[in-house]
Amino acid sequence: MSEQPDERSIPVPPSSDSYPSRRRVLQAAAAAGGVAALGGVGLAQETETIELGGETSGWQGVAPDDIEGETNPTLELEEGTTYEVTWENLDGLPHNFVIESEDGEELERTELLSVEGETQTLEFEATSEMATYYCVPHSATMRGDISVGGGGGATQAGSDGERQSFFDEGPEIGLQTVAEGMTAPTDMAVAGEEQDRYYVADQTGELWVVTDEGLQDEPFLDVSDRMVELGTFQGEYADPESEYDERGLLGVEFHPEFAENGRFFVHYSAPPNGETPNGWSHVEVVSEFQAEDTSRADPESERVLMEFQKPQYNHDAGPMAFGPDGYLYVPMGDGGGANDDMLGHVDDWYDGNAGGNGQDVSENLLGGIHRIDVDSEGEDRPYGIPDDNPLVGEEDGLDEYYAWGMRNPFGITFDSDGRLFSSDAGQNLFEEVNLVEAGGNYGWNVKEGTHCFSTDSPSEPPEDCPDAAPDEPPYDGQELQDPIVEYPHVYGEQTVGITVIGGHVYEAGDVGDLEGKYVFGDWTADPARQSPDGTLIAASEPDDGGDRVAGDADGNVTDAMNATDGNATDENATDGNATDEMNATDGNATDGNATAADAGSGGQADGEVVPRDELWDMEELQVAGTEDGSFPYFVRQFGQDADGNVYVLANQVGVPEGDTGAVMQIVPPGEGDSLSPPEEGDVGGGDGEGNETDGGANETANQTEIEDEGFGNESENESGNASNAAADG
Repeated sequence: MSEQPDERSIPVPPSSDSYPSRRRVLQAAAAAGGVAALGGVGLAQETETIELGGETSGWQGVAPDDIEGETNPTLELEEGTTYEVTWENLDGLPHNFVIESEDGEELERTELLSVEGETQTLEFEATSEMATYYCVPHSATMRGDISVGGGGGATQAGSDGERQSFFDEGPEIGLQTVAEGMTAPTDMAVAGEEQDRYYVADQTGELWVVTDEGLQDEPFLDVSDRMVELGTFQGEYADPESEYDERGLLGVEFHPEFAENGRFFVHYSAPPNGETPNGWSHVEVVSEFQAEDTSRADPESERVLMEFQKPQYNHDAGPMAFGPDGYLYVPMGDGGGANDDMLGHVDDWYDGNAGGNGQDVSENLLGGIHRIDVDSEGEDRPYGIPDDNPLVGEEDGLDEYYAWGMRNPFGITFDSDGRLFSSDAGQNLFEEVNLVEAGGNYGWNVKEGTHCFSTDSPSEPPEDCPDAAPDEPPYDGQELQDPIVEYPHVYGEQTVGITVIGGHVYEAGDVGDLEGKYVFGDWTADPARQSPDGTLIAASEPDDGGDRVAGDADGNVTDAMNATDGNATDENATDGNATDEMNATDGNATDGNATAADAGSGGQADGEVVPRDELWDMEELQVAGTEDGSFPYFVRQFGQDADGNVYVLANQVGVPEGDTGAVMQIVPPGEGDSLSPPEEGDVGGGDGEGNETDGGANETANQTEIEDEGFGNESENESGNASNAAADG
């Protein structure tokens, strides 16, 4: 297990002149399960006490009674009264306690505390400016309101107030339910040109047939008996209390000639086998099956193609895709856990960070997208390797790799122009979507999105980092590719999202405002990962087109994607340092880099936390049939049929249980259904952290990094504590 960042990971201001003079911070070791006593310390008379537990899923209310058991409770304060907040570190991850004004001014701040069971106490006098409290490393999930003298703090996503959106307001759409009653749909496929029959994967192991009459009574295939038991965790970081899980049946794809050969492929999570290293979590499996007819598959026909040994429970990726070249593209996450430097992560070329699998292409197949030929076999593989895969013939490098430098690619798709899109669930601060090219390196864990990343200070991007890999095999000086879409976890004082969920380019023609746009989403905007508060987003290429061109229809790299001779282009710094243009613009931290205060706590000053002018245009879709245009579901995945229609796969529970799963087709606003949030008590929050987080899409129901979520947005801990978002995420 890697060491946790120490208290220097996030700098403390050199003087406390800007803080109230009555501030006093005490630290003491505490007995397990209790809050440290403060005996012998003289406290002001009339001091009010507040007790909290700190863990990545959120601040847990302990005392007084009116906040007991609440996650991220609103702290009701009286102006001029002295308060003493004592909190216990519940998970051994780095946390601190910060109080901020509505304008983003930091009023109180403690040092980081990284030892499970220890406590920290902050004494302060309440002032009318106080609006929000949060933890800097986990600001998206550990964040609550402060109400002083009956006034209101900042409005949070998931509360009754209106959420401040990072995205422009987009067109209105309708959502028409075509199937419901599943648990947590994770992928959807269409067999050939047949448009009245869809196949939907459920996380719990069933592959359902959906027709015009809804869900078929019996599953097309059931692999639940071959899967790891969801909600149970192996390994050093296993958490028996967690319910959140990113494993399961995660992908389905039909052979392009399914009508003739009946072949299809699934991706699911299996228990450890004889090849699994001691202490590792499970095995991600890609298998081929044979259909008996369009309503039933032969469960005995399984032929295992690929196995990915996984050290952590999360960052498992999800859907696969056949490209226009006829090859199967298989994404896989970096192994799970925080930072890409925990158990099961190898060393790489970048000495600035510990780990990890994202920048390694020689030791394992974690942290990238692979391209295989399922219509041939190799000498030692049940599949073939295309001759033009980028690492074929390299002395170092595994032949399966098509692209790398990814954290948790949770949703991939090809559009009609042959462009390959892939979301990638972020960790603490940012979510991203990439146009993927052959041999492309997408930066993790040197970068998180367009920003530098440090394993020592994951919520505080460093000013400099390389923008190209070493000029030696197998990297040959390749530049690190920036995403086409990036958004922060927090904007202003609101949570934007937790884990990005990859989607599809809408090409059906029925909703004109969406035509040609990439439709994707975020798992949930509820910081506690307990409420279904998903976001549906559309991104469109800027009118000038820019240089963001994907590979051609044959999967080859175009000139616009790579710098000649393998060197960085003029847009990047030639000395390996990121330029101002690649980082946040106008008004953020010096040299154009966004700080944790900018990206994590929402203080954007007068600038942006992401370089919008270098990204695709983003807009939040407004859902007709809801009270305020929001989407009262967790976004689980997206599907597409042969006509270019896009479907939203969703449910209203943050863990794999229940029957609230649904598949909804995007239609014109007048043709959609009315959608309602779940009844109180029906939403399963989460994973115990409340996050998946990745997403799923990281990650978020309780990533225990949770910086990640779900789907990869994640968890520093293999335990099951999970944001991009939900995939990670």
